[in-house]
Amino acid sequence: MKKNIRIIFSLIMVLALMVSMVSCGNKEEEEIEAEDAAMTQEVEQGPAVKYTIDGIDESEMDEPLQIESITLFEDGTVLVVPTDDLRKNEMKEDPEGEGIYPFADSGKVKDVYVMNFGNAGYRTIVALLEDGTISCVNAGALIEDHIIAVMNNVAGRDNFVKVENVTDESASGIVGTTDDGEEVVLDYSINMTSDN
Repeated sequence: MKKNIRIIFSLIMVLALMVSMVSCGNKEEEEIEAEDAAMTQEVEQGPAVKYTIDGIDESEMDEPLQIESITLFEDGTVLVVPTDDLRKNEMKEDPEGEGIYPFADSGKVKDVYVMNFGNAGYRTIVALLEDGTISCVNAGALIEDHIIAVMNNVAGRDNFVKVENVTDESASGIVGTTDDGEEVVLDYSINMTSDN
């Protein structure tokens, strides 16, 4: 009788141990699944949008850039959503993708603009980076060849605090202002055609 009680008691102990191990395993799996779900949700949400530039090709006065929108995110990344030939050329690897990040190798972008220069309706995308440099897209390559070619450290300075368009009766220009108030005309540093 004592032997049977020991056997039953041993079986109960083994069974209790197995149940506790299974429940611990389930808790660990639930915790891992919860962490995975939280990380997936963070990835899906991505960084917050700082602002978006829409209606880029609405004006008939300007050469079309074939860009639907440009979005600057809080983390300093810039998403360009191309259309037409620009999309075909730039998104061969991922034709169904959301867009491209042209300034990914430039650094963190503080502000991004679509700016006119010259007198022929040429425009370009200009990015003021957090390190005080300016990067821009070659307008000739963008408009004529429908590709994005980024030029970094335009004008060779690292102390720009703002960039703005200036216009007179004959043409538009792009001027960068440094932290000491100097205004630098950037048109000369920006290639107007892809042949330059």
